[in-house]
Amino acid sequence: MSPETEDTRTLVVVDDDELILSSLRSLFSLETDYVLLTFSDPHEAVEKIKTQRVDLILSDFLMPTMSGIDFLKQARNLQPEAPRILLTGFADKANAIRAINEVGLYHYLEKPWDNELLILVRHALEEKSLRQDLSEKIKALNRLMKEHGELASRHKSLEKEVEMAARVQRSLLPENFPQVRGFEVNVAYRPSVAVGGDYYDVSSSDGRVIWLLADVTGHGIQAALTSMLLKAIFQETASRASHPVQLLADMNSRLHRFLPEGMFAAATVVELGADGHHVQIANAGLPYPFVLCSGQEADVHQIPLSGLPLGLFPQAGPDHFDTRELEINRGDHLLVTSDGLGEIRGHNGEFFDENELPKSLAELTDKDGSYVVQNLVERAIAFGGTDGISDDISLVAVTGL
Repeated sequence: MSPETEDTRTLVVVDDDELILSSLRSLFSLETDYVLLTFSDPHEAVEKIKTQRVDLILSDFLMPTMSGIDFLKQARNLQPEAPRILLTGFADKANAIRAINEVGLYHYLEKPWDNELLILVRHALEEKSLRQDLSEKIKALNRLMKEHGELASRHKSLEKEVEMAARVQRSLLPENFPQVRGFEVNVAYRPSVAVGGDYYDVSSSDGRVIWLLADVTGHGIQAALTSMLLKAIFQETASRASHPVQLLADMNSRLHRFLPEGMFAAATVVELGADGHHVQIANAGLPYPFVLCSGQEADVHQIPLSGLPLGLFPQAGPDHFDTRELEINRGDHLLVTSDGLGEIRGHNGEFFDENELPKSLAELTDKDGSYVVQNLVERAIAFGGTDGISDDISLVAVTGL
């Protein structure tokens, strides 16, 4: 309901007959708490409602200085929200009906009115309150629609910015992989949103080829900016570091200097040996890698390699990152993944890496590297079902040739 209460509602009554005005004052004072403003001259009533808000207007039809219809026309222009009631005699009924269209009457009432007038006034005020409530709700709805439009516009603008960030991030990923005797490298990448937190890169310098797989905190534009920083630092340090653990230590010190507090990047680096059979791998917080052995000794081994994520601590030297030299024979796969693969949850609440991942890896030992990475992504997404993926999925497979 309207915040108005009965004792604050003001009625204007205009009639050139003082006896009728007195009768109306008595009626309303006995039966209601309305504030009643009575006028025998409609001109005075017009001047009053120019400056004071009123809630309802009652007017006689026949008055010597101005007709009730003319008065109510002026009243409608001054206070269009106030219901207008015309008091008429029986002989004025035709004119009263005409006035309904001309001045937008709420109602007309033939004299004598008895208690019918009180009921009519009460209904008119209730309808006025309902119209005011409806008007406020419409205004609120219009405000919400305007805000929604502004939010939609900002959302569209943000989508463009995110798409631009996604294009920037995709441009950071290597398109062509260096050929290394004895090895083939395949990559699968599936972001959970337009701009993901996973990133991979390769450095080739002076005959050394080093692969990086990283998972930076966050998504969206923040992830794109961090990926740009990570790429610059990786490319700068990879050519100078003597060993993968030294590379991680150098990257850590630089990332800690530039990343905001609480941000970090988990990473694994793999250096492909010039002999075509051995690799050096070092880990900084990503899940343990797998080796899929092919042939008669087909088997899956998980390599326990621990390490601190990059950027968390200023002084994290080579001893903070586990490393291992591995021999990759023909048909074997070294598989490095981000944590998004194993953390996909199935409909029964089980994570993909609990049972499904070991089972899948065992079935893929004799497949080629490109099939291994793509099939694992497909299996993981199918395992998650309609809920989709909540984190980025990245895999790098180094296959012996």
